[in-house]
Amino acid sequence: MLVAQAEAHEPGPFLDLLLLSRDLHKPLGEELYELTGLDPEYVWSGTLQVATDTESRDIYSAKYSWQKEQELTAQWLDVDEARKLEPNISPESIAALYLSEDGQVNPPRLVRALALGATVGGAKIMEATRVSGFVVEGQRVRGLKTTRGMISAATVVLAGGALSALLSDELGIHLPVFPVKGELLAVNARPVPIKANIYNSHCYVVPKRDGRVIIGATEEPGVYDRRPTLGGVASLSRAAVELIPSLSHALFTSAWGGLRPGTPDGRPMLGSLEGWEGLLIATGHYRNGVLLSAVTGEIIAALALGETPLVDISPFLHQRFVSNAAQ
Repeated sequence: MLVAQAEAHEPGPFLDLLLLSRDLHKPLGEELYELTGLDPEYVWSGTLQVATDTESRDIYSAKYSWQKEQELTAQWLDVDEARKLEPNISPESIAALYLSEDGQVNPPRLVRALALGATVGGAKIMEATRVSGFVVEGQRVRGLKTTRGMISAATVVLAGGALSALLSDELGIHLPVFPVKGELLAVNARPVPIKANIYNSHCYVVPKRDGRVIIGATEEPGVYDRRPTLGGVASLSRAAVELIPSLSHALFTSAWGGLRPGTPDGRPMLGSLEGWEGLLIATGHYRNGVLLSAVTGEIIAALALGETPLVDISPFLHQRFVSNAAQ
């Protein structure tokens, strides 16, 4: 999901980063299709956050209030209005928050299109190549040690996701990045019972253009095993059917897991590392890696070229954790 407004809990730099990246995604599908012939399957049908009890209603109502104060597009719907928009939501629904500018994309197709587009632009992608360490000269990173030999570089970007800390430790720098395992499952439903991303406190349900419905996602901090579990599949199935009852007739197709790169404050780490030249980091994106990919690319490219990024990244520097630890 590309849910900048649904993921934000308050105004501030993180919300601004999410919104900017969502805006950068909107023209990207057409650009990639023209460049590569691959369609990443962007869909901009919004997000409906459904309240089924007074606690969730109050949370979504508060979110609606501050988002309207920020002049964002948001609609508060009573249950009849919500059912008019999405007739198949839970009979327990009592209200909903509709965020019409949010969207979604097919991540594997997006990755393939970005990779092909990069190679068209001259990039070289080395698959099945393990990075074992940095080439260091004094306090400057000069390149990488890999299973294909040394690679020299004017700037190295550490973007290792949940495993970024394994490499940064070699430089004597601890990146507070840890895995947060998430399990998802996919079903086929004919017809697909929803148009928007449907979201509550227990799960999200996302209809894809290829006919699948994606249901996610569990959260298990500190777990490195990506494999899906029976308990994860059971809890997601139960939550999805409670949210969209007609999914009880959907055909189960697959389940999988991944490792989100978590940080103590749930926000990414971007930019340079104090005391080191030639090294940039782009990690810790937690639940919003795909959403924040567009703005992260713009930021890191600008820094690598010695240019000013399009947004102030001081709230997302690694140093914020060093300062907090010192206090």
